[in-house]
Amino acid sequence: MTTLKSGGKTKSVQLPRPIDGHENPRFLAGVLHGIHDAIIVHDVKGNILSYNNKLLKMLGICDEQMQILANFYHFSADDINFQAGRKYFADAVNGQDQAFTWQIKRPADGVVLDVEVFLTRVLDSRRKMIVASVRDITDKKAIEKELIYSEKRYRQLVEYSPDGIIIHRDGVVKYVNPAAAKIFGGAAEDILGAEVLGFFPEEDRPRIAERLKKLYEEESSMPLSESKIVRKDGRIAHIEFASIPFSLDGRMAVQVVIRDVTQKKIQEEYIRYLALHDTLTGLPNRDLLSDRINQSIERRKRDGQRSALIYIDLDGFKPVNDTLGHAAGDIALKEIADRLNESVRKSDTAARIGGDEFVVLLEGVHDVREIEEVAERILENINKELTIKGKVFHVGASMGISIYPDDSRDAVKLMAQADRAMYIAKGSGKNRFVFCCE
Repeated sequence: MTTLKSGGKTKSVQLPRPIDGHENPRFLAGVLHGIHDAIIVHDVKGNILSYNNKLLKMLGICDEQMQILANFYHFSADDINFQAGRKYFADAVNGQDQAFTWQIKRPADGVVLDVEVFLTRVLDSRRKMIVASVRDITDKKAIEKELIYSEKRYRQLVEYSPDGIIIHRDGVVKYVNPAAAKIFGGAAEDILGAEVLGFFPEEDRPRIAERLKKLYEEESSMPLSESKIVRKDGRIAHIEFASIPFSLDGRMAVQVVIRDVTQKKIQEEYIRYLALHDTLTGLPNRDLLSDRINQSIERRKRDGQRSALIYIDLDGFKPVNDTLGHAAGDIALKEIADRLNESVRKSDTAARIGGDEFVVLLEGVHDVREIEEVAERILENINKELTIKGKVFHVGASMGISIYPDDSRDAVKLMAQADRAMYIAKGSGKNRFVFCCE
């Protein structure tokens, strides 16, 4: 919190701050280790909440200067980019992941940078956030323009390009630049003369072979594509590549521009994980639970089995917060989450949907007794003593149960029925489970 004075008045404002290791360790673990892009966390109004040092380096500024740029739209290079950025951001706020190229103006010297931006919405039990990863592609854009105007310059740039470039003819590699050799995990001489298909996993080879066939038949550029490759050291890497046919010594050849996006894939997967999991406990959140319930219903339509929802509201949890504070409450919630995971089967889902409320989805149950056994196991585990900071607490759970298709065939109704049954359990003595139709 920073104090500002204006017109004789003093007020405190919350300024954006760098990611500093003191907040949300699950988030930091994925962002700070091995990610080369700038990461920015915003609230839904576009205000910057956190950022990493890669952003400061990209913009050429320090922390103090960053405080002035406290809004997402301050990065726009011009009005066109401002309007486009606002639309992309609004779509991200509405839950639609956004991937786009953008132009920003570097505050340090006014230089315009071309960047790739990936926006996704992250939900936790307290608020919505928009996480952006930003990659500077200015150099790549410059290289692409140079390739058009000068063959000599092209040769030089290809050799030193940060992107991998190979040339193949009749499916056999004829040229490889150092960046491509690095991507494929070998020396250039190990790659020259190799068959292109040999770099792809066996399951992907039919698709790549069809792409090559079409490329040679139509003699036209192929759009950007993604695939996995098997490196010389046996490791799997993810690449983006675009193929461009051209004439080489009077015969058709193909130039392939390659980028290693393995880290980007890891980053995107982690961001998607954040969007679908509770940041405190690591359990699936409401969005992921809803998706799994709908998938479960579709499976039950095919196999004729049952699924069940157990809506759980903790009893006696408030004294933990009141006695030791919210930090202790968080410890208790994480312990309860672990106990829930221990109570259910591998095929089931335990989710946290907010506060001290959880929902368990039981997959493919055969009879009511099977549901009761899981519910009894959950109660038994939750009822075990909780020892936090030397103090012992006893927490219970009121649980409501609904069954597909017995009680409803609709996901929303099943959840509502389980919720109502939970309140019946709470009103009839707590620390018990009640089926919705009892």
